[in-house]
Amino acid sequence: MFSPKDFKAYIVEEATTGTLPTITSGNVCLQLDVDEVTYPSITPNQVLNVRTGRGKVLHTVDAFQDNEFKATEVSLSGTFHKDAQHLMLMQSVCGMDLTQSVADVTVGATATGIGGVYGTTEGNKTFSLILASPDTTDGYNIVMTGCQCTSFQISADMGTDAGVYKWSATISTGMNVITNNTDAEDTTAYGTTFATLSAMTPTKVYNISTPVMNSFSVTIESPAVYTGFSSTGYKAYNRAEEISVTAECSVKYDATTRPLLNTFNTQTGGIAANALTLTQGTPTDGTITIPAGILTNASLDQSEIVMMNLGIKATSGGSAAVITFDFA
Repeated sequence: MFSPKDFKAYIVEEATTGTLPTITSGNVCLQLDVDEVTYPSITPNQVLNVRTGRGKVLHTVDAFQDNEFKATEVSLSGTFHKDAQHLMLMQSVCGMDLTQSVADVTVGATATGIGGVYGTTEGNKTFSLILASPDTTDGYNIVMTGCQCTSFQISADMGTDAGVYKWSATISTGMNVITNNTDAEDTTAYGTTFATLSAMTPTKVYNISTPVMNSFSVTIESPAVYTGFSSTGYKAYNRAEEISVTAECSVKYDATTRPLLNTFNTQTGGIAANALTLTQGTPTDGTITIPAGILTNASLDQSEIVMMNLGIKATSGGSAAVITFDFA
């Protein structure tokens, strides 16, 4: 008998795209800090149409099923740590090479994302996700190979877990899901340090200095696309037409922030600097910088304290990174 909290999630960088590496040695399986493991929906292709001339029931010989050409996604969320595994998800969605190390993460001014062909010997592009059973006697590991992170969000709210940074991600693959893996993972645990709102100074929010902030979220989205065919799923993977970077903030409505309502109403374009700067007390603990952007929302939340909800979409100025996460 298992509890949902008994399951674990690991990622491991692939040396050959779409191929599960050896996971039983070398501490290669990097554990993610997840609230709860969720599983992908298994939806194989089925053709169950009644054929003509055989009456009005489906005959056994007419049933067809395969599990090719099905993009599979899973969403995970948990507590954010400054470690290689959580940063690897960020590197993937930002179109960077996977490094398995703690380093700055950016979306470049002309970022294009990473694509390729499954079965190619090249590291730093794709990873395997292992949703591990508490034991492999009574349960199987579910393994998704050839994965890319297609959405990643960092968020924090003073009303939730005392403002500890949280993360959520969507992970996608064009390869067939492995549903009967029994390997014993050799693992590396996630980090033990936390980032919090209490350690942060919201230096700039759309060029407004040091507003009183209640919560924020920053989301990067880069959908995956697949094409071609093979006996193990799609043959090639790439990214859709846009890497989108957006932010949302809840700040106190006061004399400092009130100009943003009029800015949103009357703007004719974005700003080239200070769209969003969220500085940690130790800058390399995850300071977030968006230089250029445009307001997509400015509205009042009339609860016990009137707050202003702000939306920002990051833009490229042509040279500076669209967004930078400072970790090193």
